[in-house]
Amino acid sequence: MLSFRIALRYLISRTRLHAVNYVTAISAVAIAVVAMALVCVLSVYNGYVTMILAGTEQIDADILLRTQEGKTFRLADYPDYRKQLSQLGAKAIALRLESKALLRSGQQQWVVDAVGIDSAFSSVYPLAHTHPEASKLHAPTALIDGEGEPVTPILLGSAILFPLDSALNGGGIVPAEVLFPKRLGFTNPLSPASAFQSLEGQVIGQYPPTSQETDGAIYLPLEALQEVLDYDAEEVSAIAIRLRPEVSTEHFKAEVSKLYGGRLVALDREEQHPDLSYLIRMEKLMTYLIMLFILLLAAFNVASSLAMLLIEKQADTRIFSALGAPPSFTQAVFRRVGLLIALAGTSVGMLMGWGICLVQQHFGLIRSGSGIEAMALPVDVRPLDLLIIFASVTLLSYLISLYPTRFLGRSER
Repeated sequence: MLSFRIALRYLISRTRLHAVNYVTAISAVAIAVVAMALVCVLSVYNGYVTMILAGTEQIDADILLRTQEGKTFRLADYPDYRKQLSQLGAKAIALRLESKALLRSGQQQWVVDAVGIDSAFSSVYPLAHTHPEASKLHAPTALIDGEGEPVTPILLGSAILFPLDSALNGGGIVPAEVLFPKRLGFTNPLSPASAFQSLEGQVIGQYPPTSQETDGAIYLPLEALQEVLDYDAEEVSAIAIRLRPEVSTEHFKAEVSKLYGGRLVALDREEQHPDLSYLIRMEKLMTYLIMLFILLLAAFNVASSLAMLLIEKQADTRIFSALGAPPSFTQAVFRRVGLLIALAGTSVGMLMGWGICLVQQHFGLIRSGSGIEAMALPVDVRPLDLLIIFASVTLLSYLISLYPTRFLGRSER
């Protein structure tokens, strides 16, 4: 405690060499600027993640249960899954089956992600409420083509440039064909068409843009997709869940992990887009490492100020020795000076960064883009990021400041 009080006095009192005070202040400011920049930059990355996920909330379930490998599984392997998940906090449960497919209409064709959904889709996904056409996927009245044959309703993603307007506005039928790779049975190498199975459909609408990951998908009834892919009614790709308002996502994921172990994995909304979240996390990590390198340069200012303070306080170190203080006590005093500089710079910088983020959140002063596409730069300050920034900046600055105290020990021997 005594060494801390002396270190605090050294830090705030004026020295005979005023340059020592100036260098110390510059050291703290340099650390503060880096800490402020880290808070702002990482919060912007978090803001972009939040903004992108907000765009996909219409077509994302709160929780998606999949196997570790992402393959199909049988519901019979999980008896009473509806009862068990409801007890854990599920408000509604829907089933999904997913596959790659080729959508064809006339001379045009598109590679798409085909998603089969059951009648509980509207209870889990907000898309069914914001886009009325989604309810027609499981309408009680079957769609009939021009020859009186039943056809499968298909809902398109916004990225599929399908010629819809003229036909739909005139109340006409928009026929389409969906081709899937054949799963079972033999194929004739001399007949490439035998390697595919076909599903005749009718386009009932197109949902608005959400994200690049999902805008290339088509939705159709689960039973139709199971039939064309030769799956039975027990085989699905995922179980989609809407949670009750009082149930937290993290708690539900932990309970699912206890219930199913590693057989089924609970994915929250961010984890349902692994490629997108991975790219943003990597950019965030690389930016963080670059800022730490800049901090490393700024931290050498702390070492410089301590070295100057050691020279200026040589008379005090001799007094400590005369009073019987061991060399370790003198070293502890100057180490604590370095720690106080690091703490002061980090704390002030983080408070400034947090304040800038709050101003940006409320007033949107900094904007990206131009014209009508200009938007306020999104920010999202997360406590875990603040904790990591505080620990890393303070620790790195303090470790650099330890270097000059080694020479103090040598000079006293």
